[in-house]
Amino acid sequence: MERITADSVRSGSRLKEAKLLRALTVPPVMALMLITILYIGLGAEAFVTPTHYFAAVFALTLLPVLPYPLCAAIPTLKRKGRKLERGLAIGFSLIGYVLGLLLALLGGGTEIEKILFLTYTISGALTGIMTFVVRYKTSGHACGASAPFVLLAISLSPWWLLGCFALIPIFNASIQLGRHTLGQLFAGACVSVAALFIALRFVTLL
Repeated sequence: MERITADSVRSGSRLKEAKLLRALTVPPVMALMLITILYIGLGAEAFVTPTHYFAAVFALTLLPVLPYPLCAAIPTLKRKGRKLERGLAIGFSLIGYVLGLLLALLGGGTEIEKILFLTYTISGALTGIMTFVVRYKTSGHACGASAPFVLLAISLSPWWLLGCFALIPIFNASIQLGRHTLGQLFAGACVSVAALFIALRFVTLL
């Protein structure tokens, strides 16, 4: 009996750790980390003005998380469950990505701004297509956690590629909590990295 209780405690502790890790690495948090590191490391080379930096925070961090408090606060939305919540999150995210991209393109944004927002726009569109058209649930969590390290490696230092090892515990946490399969996680990671290289190619041709 004591062994069963100890095993249950350890299992519960692991699940709590997995939930905490997922909470700390959701796409809006990873986006905030990315744009802040770029701004600190490159300044005006990354975001032409502080206004552009704060616009990126709004577009990539605040708008994508807005559906969650909305669904929690509005009973009719809350009753429709996680499926609606996830759909709204994808929709709000795409709105933020497109607004940010328009600001970068029309507001004299830097090359990094254009690459950043184009990457998120393409990855968001692909995730939406996979979710609603193909009906395959690619991991938005893996998507949001993968490209930032690659973009930091390209923009600042190749050492940032070591951050990709953080994907191992992130993937493990999602699997432990039953949120995604390994295939869905890899699909999400591939979507974001592919979107980044498409954006790099496109921006260099502008």
